[in-house]
Amino acid sequence: MIDTITERLSGYIDRHNDRKHISKDVMKFALYSMMTSSSTVILCLCVGFLDGRFKETCIAMLAMASLRVLAGGYHLKSPLLCILLSTLAVAIVPFVPINNLFIYICTAVSALLVWKYAPADSRGNTRLSDKALNFMKYSALLIVLSNLLFESPILSVAWFIVSLTLIPIKGGETHEKQSSSFIG
Repeated sequence: MIDTITERLSGYIDRHNDRKHISKDVMKFALYSMMTSSSTVILCLCVGFLDGRFKETCIAMLAMASLRVLAGGYHLKSPLLCILLSTLAVAIVPFVPINNLFIYICTAVSALLVWKYAPADSRGNTRLSDKALNFMKYSALLIVLSNLLFESPILSVAWFIVSLTLIPIKGGETHEKQSSSFIG
């Protein structure tokens, strides 16, 4: 569905763009990324509004997105599955009841996974320098470790979920090759 829309839209723009300063493939990728991200955000906001936990859902969504940008992560092959899984992950975060011990455990495990795997599958697949990638990695690590001060159950669960996507598994796609949804 998203592929069809982006193909048609990028084709239309390409045909009516006299300057041709952006290739159709680049345009399609940009539209694809915007549509998958927008779909995920809109669905998350709707779910948060409907389930009465709008503020908590927004916090979870922003926390997951910020760590995802810095740490990277693997994606599923289907953009629809990425959107649905991301929305589900964000939607359940406010409902996970955890105590302080579990906050520390989730934060510690998340920090270890970020330290070991971030930025997930970016080396050799990006134009960023090793210095920039290391900066992103340690920024992500500091963000996760900040929850030792905040002691937020929402942040600990959100970052734990994102940190699981850093673990390399066969069949996943990289952030650069797929959408920019939060999880999938």
